[in-house]
Order: sequence, then C-alpha cells, then structure tokens
Amino acid sequence: MNKNNSYTDKEIINGIIDENDDVLLYIYKNSYRPVRHLITTNSGNEEDARDIFQEALVILYKKLKSDDLKLYCSVSTFIYSIARLLWLKELKLRGKEISGYNDYDNYADEDSNVIKIYEYNERLSFYRRIFEQLSEDCKKILQLVMRSYTISEITKIMGYSSEQHTKNRRYRCKKALINRIMQNPEYYELKNEVYNIDREIPGWYTKR
Repeated sequence: MNKNNSYTDKEIINGIIDENDDVLLYIYKNSYRPVRHLITTNSGNEEDARDIFQEALVILYKKLKSDDLKLYCSVSTFIYSIARLLWLKELKLRGKEISGYNDYDNYADEDSNVIKIYEYNERLSFYRRIFEQLSEDCKKILQLVMRSYTISEITKIMGYSSEQHTKNRRYRCKKALINRIMQNPEYYELKNEVYNIDREIPGWYTKR
C-alpha cells in the first residue's frame, strides 16, 4: 500500500496485470460494497455478490492482460457496470428482473457507455477469432477489401487471372466468414445481447 493508502487508476490497472495482492485488496475494499448492495437488494445474497464480483474482476484481468480493453471510466465504475451486466444476465436465467434502479446505479452512470464498450469489445474479439479460422487466402483478400483496395488492385496483388475471379473469391470468402459466425454457438449468445450483426461486423462483409 502506498503512503496515502490509495492508488490511481493507472496504478490499479498495473497492479491487476501484475496480480499485486495489495492492489487487489484495495480494489475489494473500495469496489465490493456497491456491487454487494446492488445484488443483495435485487434478489441475490452475499454468496451471489462475491461470485459476481470475482467474475467481474476476472473479466477485467483477462481484458487488460490481452490488451483488449481501453478504459474510458474509472476502474471501480467498470467493475460495477460489468457486475451489473452479469447480474442482469443471471436474473434472466432465474426468471427474475432487477427491481428498478437504486442509489448505487448513479455510481455506474459516470460513463453510460461502459457496458456498451464492454459488449462491443466482446463482439470484436469474437469476430477476430472467427476471422483467424479462415484460409490465409481469404484473410488476405478480406483484409485488402477492408483497406479499400479496388478489385483491380486486389487482382494484381493476389495474382489472379481476372477481376471476375477476384469478385468470386471475395464473395466466397465473405460467405465463409458469415457462415462460420452464424454456425458458432457463441453467435447466438451474443445475439441475445440485442445487437445487429449487419451493423456490428465491419461493413466490408456486406459489400458486393
């Protein structure tokens, strides 16, 4: 613990990545109470609160370790917001609904986009994983399309015999990507989070 018994968000982030026990204890002391209040006043108990809080910390840790998250709010706000999202999902599974907002929801509203940012990151991670499953040929073609290369330029770069062949390959590669996405069970889990695949997948896949 430092002299002031507190940490900046940068110090907290570095402490999480380094698995610093003092920082983790500090997070628990300063961020758990709002999460506990949210859950125990909305059909949950102490054990639920501990589990959800721990899960939120794991999500934050994994995102920070993979450099897959840019925080635009305080660490405490992010933890609370993810915990709220996780608890809402759990209540749906239990056939219950959250009983309205309480005072602690103002705490999470420091940045109203926290959950949207998290969900967007989750979707992008999913798309990247599926994209990496494509053939090297398809990945290269789609990357060139993403970078706004023309059909003529792609034909030359790929060494294809004609622009029509390039168009056909582009179409088949896009189709392969879409099929892999829609056949993956994770797609349906993400879809239940209420998003439009045509909007969220980078626009190049819909171009003909």
